[in-house]
Amino acid sequence: TLIRMDAYQAKADKQHLNEFPNVVGYVRDLYHIPGLKRSVRWDHLKIDVESKAFDAVTEAYTCPFACRALAARNLKGLEDVIGLSVAHPIHQKTKPEDDNDTHVGWAFVDPETTPTVVGPNGKEYLTEGCIPDTANQFKFARDLFEKTDSTPRKFSVPVLWDTKTQTIVSEQSTSILRTLDSGFSDLIPSNVHLYPEELRTEIDAVNNGIVAEITMGFFKMMFADSWAVFESIAKLDELLAKQRYLVGKGVTEADVRMFHTLIRLDSSQHKTDKHHLTEFPNVIGYMRDLYQMPAMKRTVNWDHLRLGAESRGPDVVVEGPFVNFTGSHDRSQLV
Repeated sequence: TLIRMDAYQAKADKQHLNEFPNVVGYVRDLYHIPGLKRSVRWDHLKIDVESKAFDAVTEAYTCPFACRALAARNLKGLEDVIGLSVAHPIHQKTKPEDDNDTHVGWAFVDPETTPTVVGPNGKEYLTEGCIPDTANQFKFARDLFEKTDSTPRKFSVPVLWDTKTQTIVSEQSTSILRTLDSGFSDLIPSNVHLYPEELRTEIDAVNNGIVAEITMGFFKMMFADSWAVFESIAKLDELLAKQRYLVGKGVTEADVRMFHTLIRLDSSQHKTDKHHLTEFPNVIGYMRDLYQMPAMKRTVNWDHLRLGAESRGPDVVVEGPFVNFTGSHDRSQLV
């Protein structure tokens, strides 16, 4: 178990086995026993990692963090390797048979058998665009967590699930993105490298800089009526006047993060807002460039984004998006 856990880990994981010296010594001790050492084939372990039937779960496209993982799956060409379950954007009671359990969260439904669901507000919603959990037949994301650990916790998405061992590989979007980016290269070769080693310092700096500024600014705009985010977007517009992508000459993790924040910012805006993304031509071109990549376009579901926004309150009216994402752009001329 331990040797496979170590083999399956990614560099970006929050914790690693090598942080525990006594465990490391224990594993080394056993590994040096000739009979046990001969039972380990590192090349076979690698193949097992790359051929495992994972089930990547995203939450019906409404969460930018979950869609980062989905973007990695698509951009790397892993649709036939990594399964996908898509939860409905409207939360459901996750223990409907228990009157004392009031938790509501992500629910999996099959549009073919359940064309509509009723939200906590009593309103009926279409389920088109949802994908049921075919790997486990679970009805809720909560079921994934409680199958592996009954400790009370937040039942979040995305989740990278190992269907062989029936356990959660990761529930952290960055870890999942980087695992999908680097863990399947021998099985599915790809020219896309979202977190290449030679650019990691730059990508980390951009993630912690302009990407974080705009992401946090977006949430402040949504919940605190603050327009400071547009100061950061003005800086982004200047940057994008000189380069096609945020780091390097191809799409990286930084672009995936930025795109899924910007597209939600635009779709949540109103005509009467003080500022709009449409005031920034380079940002518009950048968003069009990314959206028109088929793999990225498949990470956007406008109906689910609208339902997710409307679920925040009875007075929420969705007027966006305002950007014409299918319009022309000349981003390919930039280095």
